[in-house]
Amino acid sequence: MFCKNCGAPIGEGAVVCLKCGVPVGAGTKFCGNCGAQPDPLAVICVRCGHSLSGKAPKPVAKVSNSSGDIMSFGEAIKAGFSKYATFSGRASRSEFWWWYLFSCLLSMTGVGAFVVMIPTIAMFVRRLHDIGKSGWFYFIGCIPIVGLIFMIIWMIRPSDPHTNEYGPRP
Repeated sequence: MFCKNCGAPIGEGAVVCLKCGVPVGAGTKFCGNCGAQPDPLAVICVRCGHSLSGKAPKPVAKVSNSSGDIMSFGEAIKAGFSKYATFSGRASRSEFWWWYLFSCLLSMTGVGAFVVMIPTIAMFVRRLHDIGKSGWFYFIGCIPIVGLIFMIIWMIRPSDPHTNEYGPRP
């Protein structure tokens, strides 16, 4: 099923379009929360999400996972190169592991190891930021065996669910 207003796909049993707020029913309202004048058929304000009818619309089931959005292999490679030497911010688990796979495959060529060395270190630092650790913890990996164990444990930990001192959740 598709929205008659914007053409976005609408899940089965949905009450409103999540993109534009137009319901299966009808109604014209102004937002009592922010004063915006939304589409005459909207039941929720697209600007602030406030209900435009006296009652809240039936929620649409949304699938979410506790680890945030999962990045594809291509997206992770693009993000890795676009943040080539960016040591600030955060990197999700999927972004880190897809990049790590890519860097391992590229490192097998010999020359590829030099191409991905700096972005791989930057990715490690952003991943440490994602779990709330300082990027300086990267150097714990230099400790034989124990450092490797710590790094593996930290890299498989789920992201901090909220914004931390290094930025919002990726």
